[in-house]
Amino acid sequence: MIKVIVADDHPVVLDGICRALAQGNGIEIVGQAGNSTGLMRLLDNTACDIIVTDYAMPGGQYGDGLPMLQMLRRRYPTTRIVVMTMLDNPALIRNIWKIGVSSIINKADEVEQLFPAIRAAFRGQHYVTPLVQSMLSLAHPDRPEPGPRLSRRELEVLRRCAQGIPLVEIARVANRSAKTISAQKSVAMKKLGLSNDYELYEYAKSSGLLGDAD
Repeated sequence: MIKVIVADDHPVVLDGICRALAQGNGIEIVGQAGNSTGLMRLLDNTACDIIVTDYAMPGGQYGDGLPMLQMLRRRYPTTRIVVMTMLDNPALIRNIWKIGVSSIINKADEVEQLFPAIRAAFRGQHYVTPLVQSMLSLAHPDRPEPGPRLSRRELEVLRRCAQGIPLVEIARVANRSAKTISAQKSVAMKKLGLSNDYELYEYAKSSGLLGDAD
């Protein structure tokens, strides 16, 4: 089980996130906090693998934003951090990356994006949602961004799978073996932190892959 602590200063948002994560296989919510004071207290007394925290969370003893994230990295260096934010400023998002967080989610994203973000962080990988990726790319389109990189063939296989096309049919059209297609799908899903076809569909829908369907 991936042990997760969730922090957000809006009780309704906090409750919604915890309810959503409770539906995910292999994820256990071990604590909730409404500000940095409660978050640090929890972390001092509760073992966890991942912190899912809001970026703007005023009112706590340890502040919020970059200072809070820096303190989390110093005090709990082995605990991975997933940040939720409404920021749309690429420079500020890059500053979050520099601190050493594992994943960034925009609060306008679908809540399902939390699952690949958490699983990637647990494996020591990085993840940004397609929305965050697009914000970064618009500012510096020629600069490589953090996050999983898929080959053209891997993207095409995921797109076809998200459309509900059987692997044997994808293989037939691509003139490849079903075993090869299955392997490409498996590798691509692992890169993205996706564990089942539902999460694959949600990723494809939010990232625009389904919009390219024939």
